[in-house]
Amino acid sequence: MDRNEDDVVIPVISEELHADAVPVQTGSVRVTKRVQAHDEILEQALRKGRVEVKRVKTDRVVDGPQEIQRAGDTLIVPVVSEVLRVEKQWVVTEEIHITQIEERETIQQTVTVNREEAEIERLDDQGNVISTIDTAPETETPITRAAPASVVARRDANQPASRRVRSILRKKTE
Repeated sequence: MDRNEDDVVIPVISEELHADAVPVQTGSVRVTKRVQAHDEILEQALRKGRVEVKRVKTDRVVDGPQEIQRAGDTLIVPVVSEVLRVEKQWVVTEEIHITQIEERETIQQTVTVNREEAEIERLDDQGNVISTIDTAPETETPITRAAPASVVARRDANQPASRRVRSILRKKTE
């Protein structure tokens, strides 16, 4: 394209606008947690098992090896031997009686239980407290803690300690 000296060139100018957001702190929230420990007494009935072993002399003649038998809580294990006579016969020489005995006892154990409480404060841009937010727990929270026996306690902050604690203590059979 040829240009003439009489031609006037007019530039076309376009302005563009870009908006950016600049973060400005207008306030904040502060959460303060405290742990409070208290003792609670857990009481639970326990079962203990033990066995008694007794040898019973029988000398009863039988046809061959005998099966183990159960009579109530007692397991009877026959012990046989071959005895030579003019002819061979089976004789139960003794029985071993094993009786299972269950005992119950109630134990009490003091266990330290921790509970956290949170205080939530709303702050202005200078860090001054404007308000305190009061929040109550929405659900019951299970807490598991290791002790000499396994202890499982459930707590609800709205109930007194005597009704809050539900526990299970398991003691290994001696």
